[in-house]
Amino acid sequence: MKLKYIPSISKKEIKQIHDILSDERLIKHLWIEFLLNPESVELFKPYIENLKIKNAFEDALSWYLAFTWLLPKNMVLEELHKKNEITHYKINLKIYKEKKRNFIKGLIYAGLC
Repeated sequence: MKLKYIPSISKKEIKQIHDILSDERLIKHLWIEFLLNPESVELFKPYIENLKIKNAFEDALSWYLAFTWLLPKNMVLEELHKKNEITHYKINLKIYKEKKRNFIKGLIYAGLC
């Protein structure tokens, strides 16, 4: 699998998607993987019916749209949005406070700030 961020926070080797889905900590950070690694969106696209993955896609899309100027181009996320397979939400103050630390850690890991 072509993952970049998730392996850096995992305490075990990731060999298949089930390894991520069975670990709540990794699920919590999956949206950051999607932001930083557009190839991972393509990898997980067949699993969009899984609610955890769909939520991660929607988190990634919302933050991607809010910080497009800072993040790598993600055509697959944009395509999923155009086809109405995922939707975005407005990042309000509550959501920002909840997720900003993980977002910033991801940006630092990717060398984007």
